[in-house]
Amino acid sequence: MGFGRSNRHGRVRDARRQAIAETNAFLSWALSGEQPMPRIPRRRVDRGGFGDMMRRPMAVQIVAHWWGQALDRVRDL
Repeated sequence: MGFGRSNRHGRVRDARRQAIAETNAFLSWALSGEQPMPRIPRRRVDRGGFGDMMRRPMAVQIVAHWWGQALDRVRDL
């Protein structure tokens, strides 16, 4: 199966469209300037990058969940 083609259930194509729509909505909101956005750290996580963000409650669990979902979708392709 090639990238962007749907499988017999249409899952890939639907997931692709949903991801594009969600990314578009997020970037539009993030760039609107309504709220200050955190800067992208220049240091790796193991060298203190994202330190402030990762000290927030549930941050590690949220990141682990996000990556798990992302990798599951890639694996399904």
